[in-house]
Amino acid sequence: MHFLLAVSDIKIVTERVSDYWSWYIVRASGFVAAGILFVLIVSGIGQVTGFIYRYVEPIKAWVIHKTLAISLLFAIAIHGGFLLINHYIKFNLAEILIPFASTYYNETSFAGLNIGALGVTFGIFATYIIVFIVLTSLKIIDTNKKLWRKFHFLSYLAVFFIFLHALYVGTDLKFGFFRDFWLLAGFMLILTGAYRLWRARVIK
Repeated sequence: MHFLLAVSDIKIVTERVSDYWSWYIVRASGFVAAGILFVLIVSGIGQVTGFIYRYVEPIKAWVIHKTLAISLLFAIAIHGGFLLINHYIKFNLAEILIPFASTYYNETSFAGLNIGALGVTFGIFATYIIVFIVLTSLKIIDTNKKLWRKFHFLSYLAVFFIFLHALYVGTDLKFGFFRDFWLLAGFMLILTGAYRLWRARVIK
């Protein structure tokens, strides 16, 4: 009897993985992208302040930063690409690429607004900002560093959008430890971002 129950449980788990494996990749790649972005922001601030150069040579620090940025693009591409093929929650190409096109609803609303769909739009905005920053950085860092630095300030806007995107769309962040951790990480990024802007004399 116990053997039959164990076989039945294994079958259920196997069927669940078979049905939702692409959704697991969507979730995992989202967390990976958020983690990479967090490290990028912290390492960027570390380079500006010179703190990171106590442990890593400037050239190596830049190569690591560049590699992380490109890795972030791949993580975002996987996140969006697997949204198209997953069977758990349906998305089409327009809903992934065009702001406000999504009708995704996760039973959350505020003042009559569909928070879930708005959260998807935040993710789209963040994606375009990140792609713009990475591509322009690779092109103009050696030719126009002043403009490159200005474009980099957009990264804080991207962080803000991603924070809201995950908070309102992420199925793992609705409650519990992961939500508390995400809120704490967001608070830490606000502090580090404010410090970076203060050092750049953007805020006083």
